[in-house]
Amino acid sequence: MKARTKLTLASIFIYSAALFGPSPSQAETSMLQEGDLLTLEQCIEIALQAHPDVMGAQKKVEAQESRVGQAMSQNYPELSASTNYSRSSPAGGSTRSNYSSDISLSQVITDFGQRERKIGIERENVTATGFEADNTKRNIAYGVSEAYYGVLAAKRNVSVAEDTVRQFEEHLRQAQGFYEAGTAPRFDVTKAQVDLSNARLELIKARSSLEIAWKTLSNAMGFADTPSYDIADDMDFKAYDITKQEALERAFENRPDLKAQETSEVAAQKSLELAARGDSPTLSAYAAYNFEGRDFPLDEGWNYGLSLSVPVFDGHLVEYRTKEAAANLEEVKLATSSLRNDISLEIEEGYLSLIEYGESVEVSRLMVRQAEENLELAIGRYQAGVGSPIEVTDATVALNDARRNYVQVLYDYRMAEITLKSAMGENLP
Repeated sequence: MKARTKLTLASIFIYSAALFGPSPSQAETSMLQEGDLLTLEQCIEIALQAHPDVMGAQKKVEAQESRVGQAMSQNYPELSASTNYSRSSPAGGSTRSNYSSDISLSQVITDFGQRERKIGIERENVTATGFEADNTKRNIAYGVSEAYYGVLAAKRNVSVAEDTVRQFEEHLRQAQGFYEAGTAPRFDVTKAQVDLSNARLELIKARSSLEIAWKTLSNAMGFADTPSYDIADDMDFKAYDITKQEALERAFENRPDLKAQETSEVAAQKSLELAARGDSPTLSAYAAYNFEGRDFPLDEGWNYGLSLSVPVFDGHLVEYRTKEAAANLEEVKLATSSLRNDISLEIEEGYLSLIEYGESVEVSRLMVRQAEENLELAIGRYQAGVGSPIEVTDATVALNDARRNYVQVLYDYRMAEITLKSAMGENLP
């Protein structure tokens, strides 16, 4: 996948208009063009606009906002109109018709804070749902980052496999030359041919893994199929400096799932207060104008007044609702405590992984240099006629393993950094 053009952040916002187009395939075509070169930041930005999970989380927020409106509707007067027509024939009497119509208006004056508590609960739920949507975005960004570096690691492994094939091809040419010159046995040639075939099989596997990695990245961005594009390689080692205590403090301050849980705790507290006031009286005002009679014109009348409803006995309904709300509140508090423990563990594991893989990078780099020197010595000994083809094979395989191990350590370090940042609730990359 070769780059032809570079996608700018400004163009991403232009591409985002495609989300409102007539079909998902058109949106994908607009957001990703053939030959685009994307950074990790751009891939995440696209995913946060295009991924179905992100859009679904936003719809959930909109649905919860509508529940606030439903709760607020009780603050407004209720106006209704009805009409009725009936025809009856009593025993021994004549058949007659009856008409009636009325218009009525009612308004709750006060329910002693119950409406306000319901609205407050729904608003807290909106806030919690918003944090849940943010957490969905955090998970999507992590998935894109993981897939992004998976592609970079797979690309480097393909390069390692290609170098190994070239090395065995060169060794095969040397073995054939020595054999034709009579200075090496036929075994050296067949051994080199077997090694080359094995290297080519490894290259096929590496290229297949790369194709899967590309599909995984596109899927992480929310697309099933995409045009050919490329990504910028930023997997080289760059130390990320932070203390464990700083990481933990940021996590408790920033994590959207923790904020959602804490907001749910506030909503549960308000639900308990609402349940405890479930036996509050309700004062309402009403007015009505009606028409009724057997013949037109109908008789007219009106009425208005106040209504006070005071619960006297509800079969202990309020008591049990209060117990339920109290138990729910305790459950939410325990869930919050459990989540804080989980976050602490995530930070601990992420920080230790960052330290471990950071220390492994230099060791792995040294192993590559040593393997390169060892291969040079093995090739030199073979060319001088004092070494064996097995030495060359072993040295080539060792270098291949060292290079792949170095790629893996670079990937592990970058993912340890991404994992720690995600656990801290920070924006990626």
